[in-house]
Amino acid sequence: MEQRLIGLRNFAQRRNYKVFRSSSAIAAQSVTEARQAEQDLCRRSARVLEMLCRSERPLLFPGEQIAYCRSNGHIPGWYDQEEAVAQTGKPAGTFFLMLNNVCPNWSLLLNEGLVGRRRVAEHGLRKAAGRQKIFLESVLIAIDAVKELAGRYAEEARRTGNHTVASILDKVPFQPAGTFHEALQSLRFMSSMLILNGYYQFGFGRLDQYLFPFYQRDTAAGRLNRSGAAGLLAEFFISLNKDSDLYFGVQQGDNGQSLMLGGVRPDGTSGINDLTYMAMEVSRDLKLIDPKINLRVDSRTPDDLLQLGAQLTEAGLGFPQYANDEIVVPALVRKGYSLEDARDYTVAACWEFIIPGKGLDTVNLGAVSFPAAVDNALRRMARVNRPSMENLHAEVRAALKEQIIAIFTRRRLAYVPSPLASTLFDGALESGRDVSDSALYRNFGLHGAASAEGADALAAIACLLEGGERTLEQVVDALNTNFAHDEALYEMLRTAPPKTGNADRRADDELAFLFRAFADVCEEAEKEGLSGGRWIRPGTGSAQFYVLLSGSFPWLVEPTVGATADGRKKGEPFSSSLAPANGAQVLGPLSVLRSFSVIDYSRVMNGGPITMELAPSVFNAQDAYAKLASLIRFFVQTGNQQLQINLLGRETLLDAVKHPERHRNLIVRVWGWSGYFCELAPEFQKQIITRHSYSI
Repeated sequence: MEQRLIGLRNFAQRRNYKVFRSSSAIAAQSVTEARQAEQDLCRRSARVLEMLCRSERPLLFPGEQIAYCRSNGHIPGWYDQEEAVAQTGKPAGTFFLMLNNVCPNWSLLLNEGLVGRRRVAEHGLRKAAGRQKIFLESVLIAIDAVKELAGRYAEEARRTGNHTVASILDKVPFQPAGTFHEALQSLRFMSSMLILNGYYQFGFGRLDQYLFPFYQRDTAAGRLNRSGAAGLLAEFFISLNKDSDLYFGVQQGDNGQSLMLGGVRPDGTSGINDLTYMAMEVSRDLKLIDPKINLRVDSRTPDDLLQLGAQLTEAGLGFPQYANDEIVVPALVRKGYSLEDARDYTVAACWEFIIPGKGLDTVNLGAVSFPAAVDNALRRMARVNRPSMENLHAEVRAALKEQIIAIFTRRRLAYVPSPLASTLFDGALESGRDVSDSALYRNFGLHGAASAEGADALAAIACLLEGGERTLEQVVDALNTNFAHDEALYEMLRTAPPKTGNADRRADDELAFLFRAFADVCEEAEKEGLSGGRWIRPGTGSAQFYVLLSGSFPWLVEPTVGATADGRKKGEPFSSSLAPANGAQVLGPLSVLRSFSVIDYSRVMNGGPITMELAPSVFNAQDAYAKLASLIRFFVQTGNQQLQINLLGRETLLDAVKHPERHRNLIVRVWGWSGYFCELAPEFQKQIITRHSYSI
């Protein structure tokens, strides 16, 4: 890597950009002025962007070829929940969000430029009235605000002698991109404008697909060689790390700056190209948390690409995350997505499958707690004279249905208008409607959290019913006291019954049942109109719920649970997404993949990865990359859906807890995103340290 790029990387990784953030008072004043000027939320969204763009101070740094660094230190909220309800007519209690967890159609920006999108809006305005007129006028305000700031950046670039950047920003993002360099700069600037407008977790989708024509034209014309393209891509990746402080709370790093590589094209042919490899090579060499790399694979994926994925894993970034096209595409089609759209899928901020430019699926509406459902059923069965697994399963199914009803009746979500974001979604400007009202796919995603613990608890109860040594009443009593007076039962439940991850049919059958029941009750809820005519997409992930569902959070709609029948004590976190329960004895990664292959993934399409941590010693072997590539092939062959493989050095993590100053740039996979370990809340650090670590 050239010295210039090393300097830019170090600048971003050391968070030196924070020195240039202004006080929040400047942004707050801009938002206050916009709120006073515009009562209508659609117009206000555009005015907020306009005023924030005016308050931005163009920042360029020596040696940069791709520019933009936000100067506003904080983007304040610009609407109240009450006024959003009043303006939209939504039911009282509806919670309004800024647009998030989506992926635009970036090709609209690169191939048409904002000028092309502006023409579409202007054409619609000739006949528009009412809400359409307000929406399209707001789009024009937002586009002009972006153009004005890009112009000031170009002027600053000229002033500082950076004529390359100046000439590019004279053109993009307003005009279509003509070169690979212009395309990257346009992406960087426009994605930053979405952030400035308050939107978050906008992904970059299938970057190797929509950028490849620019790369191909440049190299064919002799304007660019592969090394030069890799340098530009590296700088683009570096620039995204100037935004690592975007998200709130404990989720610093969960910025949604993910991209998808490889996979099939909409016509079914392979989409793997030179940019697929280049993006992974650049990410491997930079070792930065953004962008998060996802790789689509199937049984024909080249071995050298899989081995490159292994090298990226060795870098300790917590990605790539793998998605199996042979499972994901048919599942999306079965749910109702067109075949061409399903083949074009990407992921949201973490792992949820979405369609670029067409999808506004609310992928993170909430979660069902499998352990809570099993615990609820256990307590009901303890009162029955002749309990049976058949009746217990029926009670679990009923408990899951109760949880889903609670989510849909108590958690009503909606989106405030997004005129700027709407410019990059298919059909929004053409129909004169905001993306929240015009997107082709607007469905709901639910996570299926702590499935291993739920399945292990069911397997343990089955063993107790067969053995007859303990009654269910005795188990409930032990759970109520957190096993304080029955250490023998605790040890038995923790170690003796079959556990998920060992390819033991007794536990795996219960795992398959849980997801079958989950899919059943989601389909029932759809038919009963609970989701307002939209699809409910069950998933296999857990998101942050692997910690939340084991705690005490009165604001949660989802039920929390204390000690559970798998031998887990109160307050201990659950495993993340699809992973054996923390502390369970498992044979190894192959048996884990076999266990989770029993799930019927054709009915659970919201995503959620099998999560594996590898010991650093794995990479001491000469054939480590080949072995890891074989593991990924086995993941595909066994019919699993999604996989993330992380590096976990427990001793390093423990030292980072004691001496965070020594490990400032230590990166870990948290759930569907990677962050700096020392910036995480203690409960998340603890959960990561207790995860399984495998050899292969």
